[in-house]
Amino acid sequence: MSLRGILKRLALICLVFCSSLLGQTNSSRATSAVFEVASVKPSASASDRALVQAVPGRLLMQNFAPRTLIVLAYGVADYQVAGGPSWIGTDRYDVQAKADGDATVQQMEGPMLQALLVERFKLAFHRETQQLPVYELIRAGNTKLQQTREGSCTTYSLDAPAPRTSATGAPGTVFCGFPHLTQNGISRALDGKGVSVATLAGNIARSVRRSVIDKTGLTGTYDLHLEWTDAPLNDIPNPEVSDRPSIFTAVTEQLGLKLESAKGSVEVIVIDRMERPSQN
Repeated sequence: MSLRGILKRLALICLVFCSSLLGQTNSSRATSAVFEVASVKPSASASDRALVQAVPGRLLMQNFAPRTLIVLAYGVADYQVAGGPSWIGTDRYDVQAKADGDATVQQMEGPMLQALLVERFKLAFHRETQQLPVYELIRAGNTKLQQTREGSCTTYSLDAPAPRTSATGAPGTVFCGFPHLTQNGISRALDGKGVSVATLAGNIARSVRRSVIDKTGLTGTYDLHLEWTDAPLNDIPNPEVSDRPSIFTAVTEQLGLKLESAKGSVEVIVIDRMERPSQN
């Protein structure tokens, strides 16, 4: 056989062998993005409160509406989910899932939860970009944001295994960039260490039910505390329901920032199909 013939044969062997290896690699990656075992059952809780706990290799979710599962899995806000049957916002489910190995929070609450929604709820959707009302977060004169104090928090990566909690279930460490929302009736308080303004804007968006675009130009990280009332959603004081200001007043008075109405491009998930899961 000529040298050219030998080289062609070796190239063919390599092509077949490498394609086989590539298929095995892709298959392995697909498997790693799926929970090893998962249970989805209607919730028996009489409360409206949803609870989630991520520990190494396990994801426990209680009293979650399917719509909220989509919000968590795809990293969007509630106002970015459109369409679908009405029950996705009223039915409640408990999810207990076990991952193969020491899966990260990002893996379990992202790709793995997405796969579970497709498998158990038969979720199908498409994305659209729509022009919707938004708020722009701007400076209102001198800001009142406090620069992050050195040592006030611990750096944490979502690519790391889920942090273990204390015996009481409370995090043993304050991580940078993860603000914590406290709710008492309609009163709200947001506390965080090492928080960027972009992250702050995302948290404010959940209260104003619109996308909030950071236009402050601030690039640092901050230790913050913000208190407001979640209703009514306007700037009119209502001492009968709460002695705290609206989110709009609180952002200006407590942080030295301002929310201004605008129009902007917002990506929306439009649900084409979703079914109630079968009992398991």
